[in-house]
Amino acid sequence: MAGTARIELLGVLAAGAAGSGVHAALAPEHLHEWAPLGASFLAAAVLFAITVAALALRPEDRRPITVLAALFGAVAIGYVATRLAALPPLDPEREPFDALGICTSAVEAVGLLLAIHILLPQTRLSPASSGGTP
Repeated sequence: MAGTARIELLGVLAAGAAGSGVHAALAPEHLHEWAPLGASFLAAAVLFAITVAALALRPEDRRPITVLAALFGAVAIGYVATRLAALPPLDPEREPFDALGICTSAVEAVGLLLAIHILLPQTRLSPASSGGTP
């Protein structure tokens, strides 16, 4: 694995681990507040942890990174959605934006961008294929 790809992979793993940790830490509070919301935090934490472990064990397997990309997108969208409107099955009240949520969503957005970059086929031209000298 090339150096840049390895750094991107480590970034995805770190973002996934951060997402898992934050969601796990907040799950008990949210379970007491509103059970469906707490359950969604717990589910996100478990899914992040499982896919981070799978990706760490098999970095050449594209499935875990695809699942992580979907999770990053889903939880970031979920955060913004619950700040813009109440979503009664998930959260009965509109929540205010908060520093932890904004920072966590930013980390997850970076993880999503890195995952997408890893998953997309490389289209950069090498010097040899663009007519330049190697």
